[in-house]
Amino acid sequence: MQEIIWHGRGGQGVVVASSILGTALAIYEGKYAISIPSFGGQRRDAPVIAVTRVAETQIRRRDLKADPDYVVILDDSLTSLAVNGLNRDKTRHIIINSRKSATDLNLAQWQPLTIVDATAIAQEVVSSPMVNTVMVGVLAAATRLARLDSVKKAIADVVAPEIRERNIAGAEAGFKVGKV
Repeated sequence: MQEIIWHGRGGQGVVVASSILGTALAIYEGKYAISIPSFGGQRRDAPVIAVTRVAETQIRRRDLKADPDYVVILDDSLTSLAVNGLNRDKTRHIIINSRKSATDLNLAQWQPLTIVDATAIAQEVVSSPMVNTVMVGVLAAATRLARLDSVKKAIADVVAPEIRERNIAGAEAGFKVGKV
C-alpha cells in the first residue's frame, strides 16, 4: 500500500485534491483507493490534511495515521509541520508548491523533491489561486502514480461543471512541469 498525505490550508482544495486522486486511481486505474479528509470546525486558512491510500488489494485502514510515501504541500508555510516527525529511514517524495529553493524551505536533504510554483500556474491557467488540480497533475507526472487521462476524467467526476475545464487545464499544466 502507498500513502499520500496532503497538507494545505482550509479553502485550498486539499480534500478535493485527495478525492480526485482517489477517484483517478480507483475508477480509472483499476486500483483500490481511499481518500480520508481531516477537517472540522476550522476556519478558512487553518491547516488541513487529507490522506490518500492506494493498493492492489482491498484497503481496510480508515485512520489518518500515515507513514506517507508522498507528501504534497499546497502551502509552503506548512513545510515544517508537514515534514516534522517523518522518519528519514524511508524514502519519501516531497512535492511542494513554492517559489522558494530547497535550501530556503529547509528541504535540501529530502530526496526526491519536486518544487513547483503551482500558484503562478493556477493564476495563469485556472484564473484562480486554487492550486489543488495543478498539484494533482504535478504528483501524477512526478510519481507516475496515475495517468493524466485518469486525472482528467476524475476531475470531470469531482469538480463542478462550471469550473471543470479550467481545472482540467490546470492539471495538464501541472503534469507538464511535474515531469522529472
